[in-house]
Amino acid sequence: MKVEFLNPFVYAGLKVLASEAGLKSVVSDKPLMRKAISTLHAVNVVIGVMGSVQGIVIYGMELAMAKGIIRAMTGSDYPITDPMAESALGELGNLITGYAAGTLESAGWPSRISPPRIVRGTGVRFAPTAINMLTVPIITEIGQIKIYLALREVSPAAGPPAGGESPTGGMAG
Repeated sequence: MKVEFLNPFVYAGLKVLASEAGLKSVVSDKPLMRKAISTLHAVNVVIGVMGSVQGIVIYGMELAMAKGIIRAMTGSDYPITDPMAESALGELGNLITGYAAGTLESAGWPSRISPPRIVRGTGVRFAPTAINMLTVPIITEIGQIKIYLALREVSPAAGPPAGGESPTGGMAG
């Protein structure tokens, strides 16, 4: 994965968590590469990226962090399964990924994003085989969100992945 794909997501994550979720202490930690095949957190926002950059972005967090974001964005304490809670978490993912996609487009990599999917629970499979994901922790006063990026540059002639599969391994839609 190109390092140029990382910075737009980190910057967007810091900016959106501060402005939309009202978090005061928002910093990123050292990125790490890891292989993953399934979710690693209690709450995950999964978004596909298509265009000249293709792949998957996952925003993973533990339950307390998700509830803190929901409270900050809605002003209420909704159960994590409530549609309003899922809407708030999906909107957070949309804002970060949309902002990053705009930055990528300005740099010459036009891309679009799929609607977010909220995946609750660890061990939910999102890829048929382990994929390399660049992982960036974003640390706040209420907890941590990890941004998982598995993105690649695609030449315009390459088209969609073989078999018409979505970049989220069939989860987008």
